Amino acid sequence: MNTLQRFQKFSPEQEAIGTNKKAIIYTRVSTKEQADTNTSLGTQKKYCENYAKSNGYEVVGYFGGTHESAKSDDRKEFKRMLKYVRQSGNVGYIIVYSYDRFSRTGSSAAQISHDLFKQGIQVKAVTQEVDTTSAAGKFQQNLFFMFSQFDNELRKDKTITAMSDLVRKGYWLWAPPLGYVNNKKYHKAVEWDIAINQTGEQLKKAFKWKVEKKYSNVEIVNKLQLLGVKINERRLGELFKNPFYCGILITKMLPGEVILGNHKPLVSKEDFLKINSEESAHPKTHKTDNINLPLKQFIYCETCKKPLTGYLVKKKNLHYYKCRTKGCGCNKSANKIHQDFSKMLDGFQVDPKYNDTIKEVMLYTYDNLTKELRTEEAQLKKQLKEVNEKIDAIEERFAVGEIDTEIYQKFKSKYTANQKQISTTLSQSAISSSNLTKAIDVALKLATNISDIWTLGDLKQKKKIQSLVFPSGIGYDKQNDVVRTLKTNSLFSVMPMIQREILKTKNGKSIQMNQFSVRVSPEGFEPSTASLEGRCSIQLS
Repeated sequence: MNTLQRFQKFSPEQEAIGTNKKAIIYTRVSTKEQADTNTSLGTQKKYCENYAKSNGYEVVGYFGGTHESAKSDDRKEFKRMLKYVRQSGNVGYIIVYSYDRFSRTGSSAAQISHDLFKQGIQVKAVTQEVDTTSAAGKFQQNLFFMFSQFDNELRKDKTITAMSDLVRKGYWLWAPPLGYVNNKKYHKAVEWDIAINQTGEQLKKAFKWKVEKKYSNVEIVNKLQLLGVKINERRLGELFKNPFYCGILITKMLPGEVILGNHKPLVSKEDFLKINSEESAHPKTHKTDNINLPLKQFIYCETCKKPLTGYLVKKKNLHYYKCRTKGCGCNKSANKIHQDFSKMLDGFQVDPKYNDTIKEVMLYTYDNLTKELRTEEAQLKKQLKEVNEKIDAIEERFAVGEIDTEIYQKFKSKYTANQKQISTTLSQSAISSSNLTKAIDVALKLATNISDIWTLGDLKQKKKIQSLVFPSGIGYDKQNDVVRTLKTNSLFSVMPMIQREILKTKNGKSIQMNQFSVRVSPEGFEPSTASLEGRCSIQLS
């Protein structure tokens, strides 16, 4: 026997990834409208079952099968599925139709997948075949997760843009304040009827009393309660300061903008200004913005989840961040926090010489991720065209007297409802590649020197970068003395990840992006098997 073989018993056994052929299938749609598309629950299940059969997997359970948004991983069916596979110890694969069906939370989804892999469980996407046992395969899987999150962010931006346009036209898009009621709550925002209710009629008197200086706020509260309006002094004070009551819309969505609303006011603009000019003759001023404390209200205490405020120790001329929660004791030097934050930004920095390569990889990946969505969009546009033609045809037949009013109204109503449903679904479709290209260009430009841009920028620039890179803010962990975040803009997350893969290759070698079935070798990226159609070769300079 070979001498070295005698030591074999001391060597740990290799964990056999992929030997457990038992699998569960997870299906999900975000909205009921998706049930009528190619990604319906039934379609997903069929494709997943066929995939399991062709790969020799034994399906031991089904999860999901319902409407759940993947913007968060705090989903009932998703959590139930994860609990099952982790506790059973008898599952080797989670099969999904595509990675965005599994999750759209970017780095969080990648971490969940990584933790599952360490337990011997692989996440497999039927339409995005990736070898998750290889470094390159894991990289491609992470790209899919990142771009699923980015697609969500693009959709959110599109929704906010549409909402902003409506607000600028005078439409209030949220629950109306005390004294108003929305008579068409379940209609489209442009059809809402925000009207003054019985409580509002009583509040008119409160504004009148305030203008005439007849009563104090305490007396007005008492008189309103006698009229059946339950309100306290603090809320009454807020009500008197709310421009909505004089027909003006002001919202955090459009800072600095003053918009004339479509609703009927309770008080005239002149009287509203008169009330507030008198109340604010000697206002208390609180300086909220401070160039020395750019992270104020943006950074929060991880212990109690409250935003940190700031203060100056005049004797030392040093600024500090502090938690407002009584007894928390979370207090840290602003200089130290800023240094840690700057290091966080350093992690997103990329070398500008790789910009073209990074951009090409990102566009190629996103193109493949949204291929199915574009197909669905084309089908919806075709359906919309057919419905419009039917509406034109029935209107023409009615005009020439071929059909009577009853038949016309019946079918016109049916076609119009169908038209609205398709239009609504189309409005929620993915953003165009031109907008994506612009977003990538901006992100790459920032990422080449993002830490210095933040450090040397003015307060407005600092805040813009903070909210752009970390949309949910950052947390300070007092116990471990670290600054961190759970959510990062997916564009900034994915760029350094691509750069790390590029640096593993030799200069002059090419990355063969052979539809995401690749392996890493000392000579660079080489194709193994082409599981899907399409090829893209990116040359490194």
